[in-house]
Amino acid sequence: MKRKRTLSAVLWFVFFAISLPAISFGHPPVTLLDQNGTPIKDQLDPTDTITTASGTVYMRGPAYSPKKTCGACHDYNEITKAFHFREGAGPNGENLSDHWSDEHNDGTLYKYLANAYGHLLSPGQFGAW
Repeated sequence: MKRKRTLSAVLWFVFFAISLPAISFGHPPVTLLDQNGTPIKDQLDPTDTITTASGTVYMRGPAYSPKKTCGACHDYNEITKAFHFREGAGPNGENLSDHWSDEHNDGTLYKYLANAYGHLLSPGQFGAW
């Protein structure tokens, strides 16, 4: 009986040791803010919409500000060095953070990566939703 309790205790410990970090490291919900620090959801009007060429309808609203939204909790100067913040941010849409692609764009590995992970190598997502 003691052996079963020990095994049960060990299994519960392992379960919690594995599951708790996943729970504790999740990012809490974030309210998107505009450049003035005003919540975007408070400014949306369901009657003011934009319809795309494919027929998808979106509510029109102000642009979100990563500086106001993320900068409240994070060091804005550090997080803006990350790939997704800088993607396509150059004056001509160039991908400022992907120096590896610039140096290796004629190799076989690049061609594979561009096909498999083109969404990571493209400058086309800057300003996209």
